[in-house]
Amino acid sequence: MRPRRDRQLDYLMPAALGVLCYVLFFHQLGGIGLMGPDEPRYAGVARGMYTSGDYITPRLDGENWFEKPVLMYWLAAAGFAVVGVGETAARLPSALGAASSVFLLYWSGRRVFGRAVGFAAAVITATSVGFFALARAASMDMPLTAALTAALAFLVVALEAEGARRRACFYAFYAALGFGLLAKGPVAVLLPALAVGTFVLARRGWGEWRRWHPEGILATVLVAGPWYGAVTWIHGREFIDVFVLNHNLQRFTSEVHGHPQPFYFYAPVLLLLFFPWSFLLVSAVRRRSSAAELLLLLWAAAPLAFFSLSGSKLPAYILPSLPPLALLTAREIARSDATFGYRAAVWLQAALWLALGVTFGFFGDVLNFDLQVDGLVALAPALVLAAALAATARWFPPRVFGAVNAVSMAVLVTAITAVVFPRVQSMESMRPWNEELDRLVAYGADVILYRPEPWMEYGFQYYRGAAPIVAASPEELAALTADGSRTLSIAAGPRLEELGDNDTVLVEVVSTVGGQFAFWVWHP
Repeated sequence: MRPRRDRQLDYLMPAALGVLCYVLFFHQLGGIGLMGPDEPRYAGVARGMYTSGDYITPRLDGENWFEKPVLMYWLAAAGFAVVGVGETAARLPSALGAASSVFLLYWSGRRVFGRAVGFAAAVITATSVGFFALARAASMDMPLTAALTAALAFLVVALEAEGARRRACFYAFYAALGFGLLAKGPVAVLLPALAVGTFVLARRGWGEWRRWHPEGILATVLVAGPWYGAVTWIHGREFIDVFVLNHNLQRFTSEVHGHPQPFYFYAPVLLLLFFPWSFLLVSAVRRRSSAAELLLLLWAAAPLAFFSLSGSKLPAYILPSLPPLALLTAREIARSDATFGYRAAVWLQAALWLALGVTFGFFGDVLNFDLQVDGLVALAPALVLAAALAATARWFPPRVFGAVNAVSMAVLVTAITAVVFPRVQSMESMRPWNEELDRLVAYGADVILYRPEPWMEYGFQYYRGAAPIVAASPEELAALTADGSRTLSIAAGPRLEELGDNDTVLVEVVSTVGGQFAFWVWHP
């Protein structure tokens, strides 16, 4: 019979992870409007599926939209059915994906490395900046990461198991790859293939794959095949040209979709996404004493290597690297002794927190980033945290450092969601304009966006239910109002100043939200 303390920890650790997931991923999930161009665009596609009942063809404003596969749309549509159409439901696929990743890491880490490592890995993953940030965004990256994390979790457990458990874990591994294909396409298979292929070559286990139940690939086909088959049958060459050739092959081999970055782009990005645990990476990745640790290292390296060669690079592409790195880093946190590498990492983190407090508190305008709070308010918690970390490095074991990091990140996210997000949403969300437009014009009335940013177009389309009228020049604006009617328009401050210096149209400002202005425009 197990000791009473062990039985208590079996309940307390999952409960603690549940609380942490709620605070980091779910608390005030719909508290701000859909941000940027991607969130309202993906939410709009999911809403279209939900209202039309067509769960095969993604559409945006009635047009086929084959940029991404369908899993996020399905899950968001399910969220709309349960909690209603809105921001919370649109972000639920990411929040649920993040939470499932956390618990899968706890389960697999506990089975392979022990309970302390599994718990530490789950905490590290949940509190990494990149992970909890993307857990709160309506995007494809977290569902893909959740699928790949599930595949990794089942694979590392399968390698240590025998008999029926081994077979079941391998089948679950292959099924998870199928969900990855539904989340973001071929990359869900390419990345694991790169990691696993290198793993087999490094171990010279040429015939080892035969014990990996390759017949389980049928599970991948059964999960992903029906949708891919149906959408290809219905739309044929259009789907292949847009999804496969344009948004997968050309996105990797060219810069046609923008976002060109240098080869080393992901080195600093990884440090940012994995913060506040980044400084432990050096000591974590150099310790490899088992096959499972080698697999974790290669699984983490695959996205970094693959996307470093891509013509289009975005920070979220390497999100799947974080869970395996968390398992490796957890080995350092679970240690009872404090090594020199550990102490140096904690001191560096303390110094960085202090530097961040000073930088964003007093020089945010230089970086074109305003926290919307007083400088001393930003510096005070950074100063307290830096002092706590310095004390931890000097007198306490690594587990205390892990607790300090976890609590501090939970408090930070709570403060940001309560204070900062409501103030910054007007900078990249059209939700604040929705209520204002209801006051100024009838729902569905024509509104002109003058030289808008992409987030304004997609945000307007989501919140007002129709695509806006876009004018790219004063001449176009004049043409749209040539009949002498007064039409409401929205533009950023600098764009409005352009119209003030132009006699092609007349304007009358009636409202402002953030840096955007609403004005009546007419032809003189």
